[in-house]
Amino acid sequence: MNGTSEHVQATPRTVTHRERIEAALRGELLDRPPISLWRHFPGEDQTAEGLAAATIRFQQQLDLDLVKLMPTGMYPVLDYGVRAKPSAGDVGTTQFAAGPIREPADWLRLPAVSPDRGVLGQQVKSVQLVRDAVGPTTPVIQTIFSPLNVAHKLVGSTDRLLEAIAEHGAMFAQVLERLTADVIAFGRACQSAGVDGFFFATQLADRAAFPDETYGQFGVPYDLQVLQALRSDSWCTLLHLHGNDPRFDLADAYPVDGVNWHDRESSISLTDGLQRTERCLVGGIARRGVLTQGSLAEVEAEVRDAIAQTDGRRLIIAPGCVIPDAVPRENLVAVTNACQ
Repeated sequence: MNGTSEHVQATPRTVTHRERIEAALRGELLDRPPISLWRHFPGEDQTAEGLAAATIRFQQQLDLDLVKLMPTGMYPVLDYGVRAKPSAGDVGTTQFAAGPIREPADWLRLPAVSPDRGVLGQQVKSVQLVRDAVGPTTPVIQTIFSPLNVAHKLVGSTDRLLEAIAEHGAMFAQVLERLTADVIAFGRACQSAGVDGFFFATQLADRAAFPDETYGQFGVPYDLQVLQALRSDSWCTLLHLHGNDPRFDLADAYPVDGVNWHDRESSISLTDGLQRTERCLVGGIARRGVLTQGSLAEVEAEVRDAIAQTDGRRLIIAPGCVIPDAVPRENLVAVTNACQ
């Protein structure tokens, strides 16, 4: 330096997506809160290659911190013999059309399923394809469902599910053990394929839609079996509590890292969530409302409000549930812009 003292300013190191999520799970804040967005890809989600390509394209467009795989909602039961049809809703998923349960004994006649073949095998393959594409610094999680939720998908009706539980409780507990083992086997196969964790969804832990006591007996024990079995090899597991009156107590009762719920639709806001759980909060964006129909300024304001409610800590900016297909791309971009 020829005897002259010079000050060289170091170039700031770029924070990786994984580091940003890790900080949020610890309750810390790095450069900004992390972001995750998810939607279905109807038509493209019929094969591993199609779902992976759509997921990769979505990630390339938005550069999200957490990639959530979005197989069609009925994927866990198709290999058991359920037939699905396109949902009448606006989120591009599927719904029950017909299934193998016609009489009580049919619960015990469900065919063997394996993550090595069929629809489940396709979902495992999609993990591998997405993992290879996004690289190690972007976390990828797979969507799995509560065993009781899988049983619900097998019959397509809450009334039919409650009838089976009320009239054949002992047999139904045996069925749930079987479904639990199948969910665990699928989860482990996804882990072997490179997934970082899971989005564990239960659509029945909602006091407005399902009896609390029944979920305590036929939901909670089997949920715990799945979560505990997959915990040691899961870097990040998020609990999704679907519905407007969720059993929020499960957030701390379950071995998970974060909780996602309809914070903009239920009575439990992000501010309330900070007081009710020690977990990271995953939310802040109404799946419908300004995201779908609002201006860019309104979308950004909603994101900034979520950050203000939590001081940006212990927060992953995300929708309360699946966002509709018709959300304008510029509004999705506005979500990411609001966090810069």
